[in-house]
Amino acid sequence: MTLAEARQSLDDVIHSPVRLTIMCALASVDSADYQTLKDALDVSYALLSKHAAILEDAGYLVSEKTFRGKTPQTHFRLTRAGRAALAAHLEALDEIVRGLASA
Repeated sequence: MTLAEARQSLDDVIHSPVRLTIMCALASVDSADYQTLKDALDVSYALLSKHAAILEDAGYLVSEKTFRGKTPQTHFRLTRAGRAALAAHLEALDEIVRGLASA
């Protein structure tokens, strides 16, 4: 893959720093609850909700709302498509990082 091909392979949905971090965090676990993810990323509720919605609209993650007693809980998990998209995005980034040495 050339540098140009790698650049063109970057996924614009994932490429945002917040969305890339969400995707990488979720790739390391089966699922994560909203509060844990919010705290780990050190972002506001609104920012996490906005970026999670973009990823969900793209089919990269699923949010599941449940209740623990009377307290609502939201859990996020990557879909298979999300895991595949992240792997392709990271592969393109690796190629870019190798730079001209890989040409």
